Amino acid sequence: MKKMNKIKIGRKIAINLFLFTALAVFAVSCEKDDTMLNDGFENSQAASDEMENKQAPAPGTKSIAQIAIDADFNELVAALKYVDDKRNAGLVDLFLNGTDQFTVFAPTDEAFEGLYNELGVEGITDLPAELVLDVLFYHVTEGRRAANSVVPPRNPRTITTLLGDAFSVTSDPWIIDIAGQKVNFITTDISASNGIIHVVDAVLLPLDNDNGPENNGPQGQQNNNARGSIGNSDVPSSPAPGSEAIAEIAIGAGFDELVGALVYVDEELDAGLVDLFLNGTDQYTVFAPTNEAFEGLYEALEIDEITDLPAELVLDVLQYHVTVGRRAANSVVPPRNPRNIGTLLGESFSVSANGVITDIAEQQVNIVSADISASNGIIHVIDGVLLPLE
Repeated sequence: MKKMNKIKIGRKIAINLFLFTALAVFAVSCEKDDTMLNDGFENSQAASDEMENKQAPAPGTKSIAQIAIDADFNELVAALKYVDDKRNAGLVDLFLNGTDQFTVFAPTDEAFEGLYNELGVEGITDLPAELVLDVLFYHVTEGRRAANSVVPPRNPRTITTLLGDAFSVTSDPWIIDIAGQKVNFITTDISASNGIIHVVDAVLLPLDNDNGPENNGPQGQQNNNARGSIGNSDVPSSPAPGSEAIAEIAIGAGFDELVGALVYVDEELDAGLVDLFLNGTDQYTVFAPTNEAFEGLYEALEIDEITDLPAELVLDVLQYHVTVGRRAANSVVPPRNPRNIGTLLGESFSVSANGVITDIAEQQVNIVSADISASNGIIHVIDGVLLPLE
């Protein structure tokens, strides 16, 4: 593999140290008593059994975003608009007009106010947009997951989110996030046309103590230096949507092997990927391997071309290169500890602070060009084909 290519990425260190410290304090201080806040959910096995046996609701007539707006989830909607304005994330459109199915764990306005109080801020716009985007992704998982698919009958169940990180749900039922915070369900199974909403009484936090102030020590300083100088001027803004679709850019830029793979699975499996990335309006982030990356894979497998592989396997590999939403480099590459990126396949890969991707096969792949903006997403070019195979 080539030497690691550095991507200048960063956030204001003082702000992050404050946030991580405050969030850790918030997680410790948010231990709640065992009484659920809603009418009908009690901290008992009976409540868990009821949720386990409850039938999943049929799709509703309103979208997730429309329900959130009509039900006065003002802080959650404001957070979505904030990352859209600052990072062109496309989340409002995704949840308002998109047809893909998602499950959203929606914090109440009171939950957000509690977070603001602990952090000593006035509102969501006082926080870095990159951090807010991570938090929002941590509240969403793919597919329609009703209460009977979320709450386990006995042992804790792990829910993997769009961020790539997971939280656990106990049979009580509680949600336990990475910060160790215990969060209550208030209402479950609010059915939307494009998913299901479960209302929760706290903001889930995808931050652990490893992200805290100790990273400001010698080792943390070493990691910062590896990424280059960090300051306001080094924080790249997320690119505005382009005029061409992802597929148009791939075709025009000569990504012949990637396009060939898309066409192959469409012809063999009727996957609809070319149309999705050519004409679709939902936002995606694509990690696009170069032609040389594909050629390297063919050589390693001793085959001539992509059609020598089973179409089902190629479809899995392609889905492993795509994540939902517009995720610019500043939302992909972490400031310190590796960040997990959840993909359309349901599997994740990790990205290090110097822009190196490690896939399930433990192969290390470099991001060689970032933030190529399309009308329906963002492309990051990589020098290897990511493999979702152990």
